[in-house]
Amino acid sequence: MFTRRVILRVLGAAVLLLSASPVAAQEVVVTGPPPELRKNLDAFMKAFNSGNADQFETMAAAAFTPEYLKSQTAAARKAAFAKMVKEFGTIKIERVERHGPEAPLEAFVRGTVASGVFWIELDESSRFAGIRTEVVKVPSPATDAHRRH
Repeated sequence: MFTRRVILRVLGAAVLLLSASPVAAQEVVVTGPPPELRKNLDAFMKAFNSGNADQFETMAAAAFTPEYLKSQTAAARKAAFAKMVKEFGTIKIERVERHGPEAPLEAFVRGTVASGVFWIELDESSRFAGIRTEVVKVPSPATDAHRRH
C-alpha cells in the first residue's frame, strides 16, 4: 500500500545518494604549485619569451636536472629552443594541470603563433627532467566556413 508520497520520497532519497557519491570521490587541489616549481616556471617563461638562446641556456643550467642537461648538447638545446619559439612565438601559460605525483606537468599555453601544451617531466625538487611540446591547431574561420553549426 504505497502512496504516491512514499514513492516520491524513496525516489528523492535515491537520487540524493547517487548524486552525492561521485562528488565525494574526487579530490581537487587548488592551492597552487610549490615555490620551487613556480620559480622554475617563471624562469622558463622569461627565458622562452626573451627569444635569446643564451638566456634559455642559463635558465636550463639552473632549472633542468643534471641528467636532462647531460642528455642533450648545448647545440641540441639551442636548436630545440629555436624550433619551439618558431612554433609558438611568445607564450603565456593559461593553466597548469598534473594528474598524479608521477605524471608530467601539463602547461597549456597560448602563443602568438600557435597554442598548445608543454609536457614537463619533474623530479622531486621541481626541476625539469624533460620537456616536449604539442601544438594545437585551431581551425581558421575561412577553413571552417563550410561546416554547419
